[in-house]
Amino acid sequence: MGSNRKGSRKGTAFRAARQVTLNVVGVSVFAVLLFPIYWTVCVALENDPDPLVTAPRLLPSNPVFSNFVSAFNVEHGDILTSLIVSCAAVGVGLLVAIPAAFALRRFRVRYTAIVIGVLLVTQMVPSISLSIAFYTLFNDIHVLDSYGSLILADSTYVVPLMVLLLRAFLESVPTELMEAARLDGAGELRCMMSVVVPMSVPGIITASLFGFLGAWGDFVFGLTLNAGSSVQPMTLGLYRFFTQYSTASWGPIMATVVLAAVPAALILSVGMRWVRSGLRAGALQG
Repeated sequence: MGSNRKGSRKGTAFRAARQVTLNVVGVSVFAVLLFPIYWTVCVALENDPDPLVTAPRLLPSNPVFSNFVSAFNVEHGDILTSLIVSCAAVGVGLLVAIPAAFALRRFRVRYTAIVIGVLLVTQMVPSISLSIAFYTLFNDIHVLDSYGSLILADSTYVVPLMVLLLRAFLESVPTELMEAARLDGAGELRCMMSVVVPMSVPGIITASLFGFLGAWGDFVFGLTLNAGSSVQPMTLGLYRFFTQYSTASWGPIMATVVLAAVPAALILSVGMRWVRSGLRAGALQG
């Protein structure tokens, strides 16, 4: 009995020590990853800071918001452009990806694996390679320096990504429900809209968020297709803002970085509940 109790105590102590160690390691990794963001906010709140010369402070000495005002006055148009382009690219992705993913889920044809392989390959093609072809094409059809060129270019990344994600999510929809709808006289389109789409809302929101983040962070297409236009995405505006203010002050630059991250962070935080449930459904079926 005594030896069993000692072994039980040792096992409990070992598990407790392991849990504490894992928590400490997790918090340390999280702190290391979070510190650059925290430091960016601190620099943005400083009055004319120069972190390349003086050591960064863990807390702003005299917090000011003038840097955010300056950054917003310059970049609000570019942030709005990125929002429009990203949302439009996601809209195009939904119009194409939902029927395509449903078709790949519903019709088990011989070449399904090839189609999926092609979609995977498209995610590996560098954007700079596509941007050269897009520049020539869009120049011929006279859509350069416009919202349309950015939306079409970003859609080439968003659509394949959303098709791949949605196909995995649609696997969670029971086949019996679709067969029951067909027995009730529903066609493929009505079955998709009445059965598959309502049951795949978490997956659709998750795919939309990933597509939005991909379009939101685009820089190459914005630099190539809208180089001389006032219609430029946030990433290109941030790049030009940096080249303009890097020799004067880092405060407005860091404030611009924070402002550029806020819309994506807000959208991601709102959709996080669906992202968790959607990822669980895709993992179980994948």
